[in-house]
Amino acid sequence: MNNNLVFKLYKNTIIISELKKEIDYNNLNNTNVIDIKELKFSTEYIRENLELVTNFLNVVIIKKNIVTAQINNMDIALVALDLINGWEHIKKITFKPDKKLNMDIFMKLLDNQYIEEIECYEMANYLIERLDINKNLKVVTRHEIEFKSDFMKDNILDSYSDIYYKKMIIIRKDFDQVELDDFKTFIAINSRLKLIKIIKYSNVLLTSIVDELVKYKKHDIVIEIEEKNNDLDIIYNSVGYIKKTYRRFFEENNITFKLNYSKEYRRNNLFKEINFKTFKAIAVFIILLGIVIVGINYYNQYRDQNSIESQLNEITAILEDAEEERNIDDNEFDIEYIDLGDDTTTTTKKSTYVSAYYTNFTQVFDKLLEKNDDTVGWLEVNNTKINYPVVQGDTNSYYLNRDFYKKKNSMGWVFMDYRNDPVELSKNTIIYGHNIKTGIMFGTLKYMLNSSWYKRPSNQIITFNTPTKNMKWQIFSLYRVPETDDYLKTDFDTDEEYMEFLNMITERSIYDFNIELTAESKIITLSTCNNHVNRNVVHAVLIEEETVE
Repeated sequence: MNNNLVFKLYKNTIIISELKKEIDYNNLNNTNVIDIKELKFSTEYIRENLELVTNFLNVVIIKKNIVTAQINNMDIALVALDLINGWEHIKKITFKPDKKLNMDIFMKLLDNQYIEEIECYEMANYLIERLDINKNLKVVTRHEIEFKSDFMKDNILDSYSDIYYKKMIIIRKDFDQVELDDFKTFIAINSRLKLIKIIKYSNVLLTSIVDELVKYKKHDIVIEIEEKNNDLDIIYNSVGYIKKTYRRFFEENNITFKLNYSKEYRRNNLFKEINFKTFKAIAVFIILLGIVIVGINYYNQYRDQNSIESQLNEITAILEDAEEERNIDDNEFDIEYIDLGDDTTTTTKKSTYVSAYYTNFTQVFDKLLEKNDDTVGWLEVNNTKINYPVVQGDTNSYYLNRDFYKKKNSMGWVFMDYRNDPVELSKNTIIYGHNIKTGIMFGTLKYMLNSSWYKRPSNQIITFNTPTKNMKWQIFSLYRVPETDDYLKTDFDTDEEYMEFLNMITERSIYDFNIELTAESKIITLSTCNNHVNRNVVHAVLIEEETVE
């Protein structure tokens, strides 16, 4: 469909509308007939001259200090977004129609590198979540939710945006069924909740709250209970029971409880049962003990770091020796005698083949295996500190706290998943390493998720060699993901299952590398923690290999 677009400037906003009235097509798109306050183009002309129109309007936007783009008609939204995505000064997009944004519009928004805020009538909550995670965008919706429960009123939850971004909620009394349903909906959608305040406590109420937190795996939340007008004995007993029942979940997800004492209670009970001097002595002892523990931890980290650096120096020496010997071999002239059949001979220099993989890893592996018989490969990533021999233990926990020489070390080592075949290699070969602040092991893997790194073609090739093969791998996906094991699968029953797996991890990528994968592809996965809830992950596919004889 060929619509006609009109662009109007109002204050700091460029308003894009569909032109309904009859127009003179002879003058449409005629650059000799230009009104800077009202510009008209056909969609056909825009599509055929996208870069030209984008740049022309961008000059106007910069000159007039325009920061907001307003789209007045959904029929022209896609072509309008094609233009807006090229305007780096536009920080906000407003959709005026009272219509829900569809997936096509959402995908265009994902392509935009500049906007910071979107205002619209309605957007599906899972799309809001993805924009927030992938783009750090603020989404403001105008569609009001027709909930009328006290819970929704008390917390002023009038729109999807209110529900999604709410950080603190108040619960004044036991839920009735409508309020409970509303609370469940809130927990399912919300992503920012940090504090739940309970005014009138009951065991049933607390159990309902905790059940939903567990169901949706919420984390980093404080449940604060008011002491005033509540029975402390009931609170102590029931909270103690719930903390014991869900102890592991609370510890892993940082769910904590806080009792908010009233001023009257504090005044009457603060030091009733505790002698102040005893309390002070205990507090001083705890502080000193904490200082000692911190000091011991710093010393242990310093010791472990020095041990790792010493081993890396020894391993580097092995590499340098292998390289020096290879250079000597390359300079030798091998002579071949050829019989020409007329009592004469001639000599020629043999063609000297230099491996594309540069280092003589056959010799390196021989020496590394003497030091650690668990050595299965060597991993190198351009423009990072990742350049290590890879080991493999009987379990995935062994090298979490052991170094290359199998000695106890909190830094661990770079290791292959114990389920992988280190010779033929599995469909998905997984390599782990700790995210060490000083940059060793996988401490620099996080930089691979920076556009300045992954957009350089030379950085997209990973070298991973084994004693029997030299290999090059092309990165096709990298991302940060909440802790999960769905990308840590090594064996697949069918080609269809494997292709579903490849599609899943490819779709997560923060950048489209446009790499074709098949059921025959072999990949490697690099995985490390980003923090206690997220993981940094890189996937690469095998593109080149040579067998070591």
